[in-house]
Amino acid sequence: MSRLSHSFNSLSSFFSKNETLIKYTIVPSIPLSIISVLSINANTWVLSEIHHFYIEMFAVILAAILSFYYISRYRTLDDKFSLFLGIGFLTNALIDLLHTTVSYQLINDPLFLKYFIPQTWFAGRLFLSAMFAIAIVGYPILARKEDFTNSIPYTTALSPKKNRLALPPSSLSEQERKKEEEQKQERKERGIHQKLLVVALVVVAIVAATTAISSLFIVFPGIVLDNFPIHRPYEVPPLILFLIALFYVYKNHLDKKSDVFYKGLVGAILIDAFAQLIMCFSTASFDTAHNVAHILKDASYFVNIVGLALSSINYNLRLRQSNIRLEEVNTRLREKEEQIRIQYERLKETDKMKNEFINIASHELRTPIQPILSLSTILRPEIQDERQQGLLDIVVRNAKRLLNLTDAILDVTKIESQSLTLKKERFDLNDVILNVMDDITLSTPFLCNESVKLSYEPHRILLEADKARIIQVISNLLSNSIKFTDEGIITIRSEVKNSEAIVSIKDTGQGLDPVILPHLFTKFVTKSPLHGVQGGTGLGLFISKSIIEAHGGQIWATNNNNDSNNDNYNNNSYNGKQGATFYFTLPLPKKEQQEKPQPQQLRLQPN
Repeated sequence: MSRLSHSFNSLSSFFSKNETLIKYTIVPSIPLSIISVLSINANTWVLSEIHHFYIEMFAVILAAILSFYYISRYRTLDDKFSLFLGIGFLTNALIDLLHTTVSYQLINDPLFLKYFIPQTWFAGRLFLSAMFAIAIVGYPILARKEDFTNSIPYTTALSPKKNRLALPPSSLSEQERKKEEEQKQERKERGIHQKLLVVALVVVAIVAATTAISSLFIVFPGIVLDNFPIHRPYEVPPLILFLIALFYVYKNHLDKKSDVFYKGLVGAILIDAFAQLIMCFSTASFDTAHNVAHILKDASYFVNIVGLALSSINYNLRLRQSNIRLEEVNTRLREKEEQIRIQYERLKETDKMKNEFINIASHELRTPIQPILSLSTILRPEIQDERQQGLLDIVVRNAKRLLNLTDAILDVTKIESQSLTLKKERFDLNDVILNVMDDITLSTPFLCNESVKLSYEPHRILLEADKARIIQVISNLLSNSIKFTDEGIITIRSEVKNSEAIVSIKDTGQGLDPVILPHLFTKFVTKSPLHGVQGGTGLGLFISKSIIEAHGGQIWATNNNNDSNNDNYNNNSYNGKQGATFYFTLPLPKKEQQEKPQPQQLRLQPN
């Protein structure tokens, strides 16, 4: 039982793998073989010249339809395979038209027709069979790349080209360069093979045309042999070409393609092959074999037309279904776009409400802070108790922190809503830096740290910028350096380079954590794990970056041990601590770009 089941499974697998071979080659060969046997008797079905004329005119019409179909398919799908077959049917239709017209006009000259009819038949069939063989053997070269690569792989198939951006040779890896060279070589070989196929087409066309035209004047030797089993040996070469075409249909795996056109092609080639086989045994014009061969030729054309028509219908149905699916997708996309638009409008409204709330809250917070600071300043001289003075200092310090926080929140809101405006004016950068240094030296963090000094070499640099915002940036950077420096010197430098003013603030602290460094100028980065110092709101550097970029400049930070610019500094380290350096640039006014900045006396601010 198991052996029987195994045999049944093997047989079922064989039928599924060779479905086209069985359905469209083996099964049709049985009735065609019977027809071939019945055609041996020359007197079974004899027709007149006029019947031959009608059968051939029908073949001319069918061949013309096929040529139109194939050439249209080529123009629609850019399929050179179809172009070769279309040329084959067009040329065959013209030769058959000559064959039919001359035969009808010289119907009373049987001696002429005895040789003219088989010679012109041979010319047409030779060209058509050669076109089938050339097109199908060269299918990997002629067919569209996607048509061939979608079928089962063929040994001479070219690898599909990848969709990727063209990169310069220097940016490609060795493997990619090798693959690129292989693809270029394959494209070159493909072009050469296509040219060879075109040359073969031209040669066969010349042979067929010469044969057809010369048939009007010349009798070919051995065109009809009365005392030989194969009465028309000239039919053997087209028969061989049809069989080669049929063999390569399966070798190139065209039978595996889902398009019904290829199934019709298999049936048409098979019928044509049997028509040639039967014609080999025709002893005279209009005998049984002659008539059956003509009918089979018409039948092969008709099968081919049916295959093309069904393929076109299926293609249009698939196209319509694709259009329907595409329309459904577009409808869903439009619905999604509408939903996204509604959500976007809601988010904009929510963001607007948030900004309004922050603005109102910030302004409302500033209202009670100002009297707290003012009254605390007035009240402090009146208090003699040191403990109470200390408590009052805590109130002032936290009120200032709250005021700074409020200002930072307002700035961030303006930046994110793109409403940050700059009030540009012309000023000397040197004066701004000196004023900020004076303010910083009076601040509590600086006064509490007696081991830190400020160093600055003044340079006169005229800028056109928002003075208050630049003061805000320098104050933020300098405050950060003081906060994270336990001892040493914080060096401030300003210089002009490449039409830009460059300001740098270098400290001798423990430097920046490499993990935080890439995100240093984003919001809410509030402490560095290297030294565990708690920062403020984490908004200062974000605001500074936005201000500098709004002026058309850049801002960045590096650890001193990784900064090549530190060669220009003295005292690169302090007690083994490398520290960090913050830089920012600002564009110079056009008039100032030509002026050389005037250095001033070095200023060292001790504590």
